[in-house]
Amino acid sequence: MHDTVVEELLDNAEHAATGRTAAPPTTRPPLVRLLHRLGQERPVAVPVPDGARLARTAFDRTDFADAWRVPLDPGMPRDPRAWRDVLPFPVVASEGDELLLGQDARHLDFRASLLVGERDVTLSTVVRTHNRLGRLYFGAVRHVHPFMTRLVLRRTRRRLALAAPTAGSRHRRREAARG
Repeated sequence: MHDTVVEELLDNAEHAATGRTAAPPTTRPPLVRLLHRLGQERPVAVPVPDGARLARTAFDRTDFADAWRVPLDPGMPRDPRAWRDVLPFPVVASEGDELLLGQDARHLDFRASLLVGERDVTLSTVVRTHNRLGRLYFGAVRHVHPFMTRLVLRRTRRRLALAAPTAGSRHRRREAARG
């Protein structure tokens, strides 16, 4: 792991100094990738944030609400549309740093809010059931929901973290913007 960190550090330094890397960038061996994945930030349960106005006002009555937050790494996108692929549901609304996804059905309606802050992203879910079938359905889904929410949030965070520009690239952009 030490060798990989040193090689990545040297790649970033070379890129920051010259704007390019002479050799192909360092690739992480399987063991390093595994250790990186095991050490990755995990979503933590939080209350639905006050800033998630679209989620808080989605329904006049809410039967279930939860939220999971995960920190952002340097260089990760702060635009909620970049996080849109967390869930395969249509966009219902968008306002500022919040994107609201959701779907309505005869038995229940749900909304999922992606709120991107300066240091973290929060995925909030609100559900409104309509009838006994909705309560029965969500009674079963409620047990799987936290696991699935954490899983999709972690996977999306990992994909975006790996696609984020390197420290060298970010440094070059800052230097170019200054003058």
